[in-house]
Amino acid sequence: MPPHFSYDETADRIAENMARHGIRIASLHGPIYPDIRTYKTEKWYSLGSANAEQRSASVEANQKAALWLARNGGGTVVLHTGFHSENWYPERWYSFLSSLEELVNSTPDNIRFAVENTPVDSGRSDIIHDIVARFPENRVGICIDVGHANIVETAQSAISTAGNRLIHIHASDNHGDKDDHLIPGDGNICWKTVMEELQKINFHGAFTLELRDNTQSDKPTCKDFEYILSDAHAALARILNTQGDAPAHKDFGRLIMDAYAALARILRKSAA
Repeated sequence: MPPHFSYDETADRIAENMARHGIRIASLHGPIYPDIRTYKTEKWYSLGSANAEQRSASVEANQKAALWLARNGGGTVVLHTGFHSENWYPERWYSFLSSLEELVNSTPDNIRFAVENTPVDSGRSDIIHDIVARFPENRVGICIDVGHANIVETAQSAISTAGNRLIHIHASDNHGDKDDHLIPGDGNICWKTVMEELQKINFHGAFTLELRDNTQSDKPTCKDFEYILSDAHAALARILNTQGDAPAHKDFGRLIMDAYAALARILRKSAA
C-alpha cells in the first residue's frame, strides 16, 4: 500500500466529492516513497538520484501525481530535492535539474512545481532558490516548510530568501531540534513574524497545514481528525488576530477559516 491514494478512478471520486463541498485541491505533495510498509528498508523516490533507474521511477511517480492534479483543476505539486542528500554537487544536483525539466515538459500549464526546503544539505533555502531561478516563474516556484526552516535557519530568513518565487507554505511547529509537525503555536516558532514576513513579500499562494496524525499512535494525543482541525482552527485564529487589519491579511485569514469550516463539515458527514 502506498502512503497516498492511487491516482485512478478512486482518487477522481475523492476530488469530485471535495468539489461538491466547495473545496478546491490547491496542491499535493509529490510521492516520497513507494510503499509505507517498507519505507525504512527500501529506496525512497528521489528526483536527484544518481541511479538512472531510481530517478526514472521517481519522475514517473511524480508525473502521475501531477497529471492527476491537472485533470482535477490543476494546482501545485510540492517536490523534495531528493534522498540521500550527501554528495549533492554535481551529479545529484544535475539529476534533480534534469528530473524537474522532464516534469515541466510533460505536464500541462495548469501545474506548477514548488521545490521545498528541507533540513538537509540539498534542501537549504539558498540552494532551492538557485534551482528555481533556472525555470520559468509560471511553472516552478518555492515551497517554504516553516518547520524545516526553524531547524536549520529561521522561518523569516527562508521566506525572505524565497521572495517573489514563494508560491506555497507548509505550516507546522516544532522546538527547533526535530520535525515534529505540531499545530502552530505548540512549538517555539514566532508566527507573528512569519505572517509579517509573508505580508512583506505580498504572498498570495497556498497555506497548507502539514500536521502529524496523532490519532494512530500507541498513546494518541488526539481522538479524531475533527479534534485536530478544531485545535488548528483555534491556533490559526490566534495567529491571525495578532496581525494588523490590512485588507490583504483579512482576506488571507478568511480563506483559511472558510477552508477549515468546509473540511469540518465533510468530516462530520463522513462520520455520520
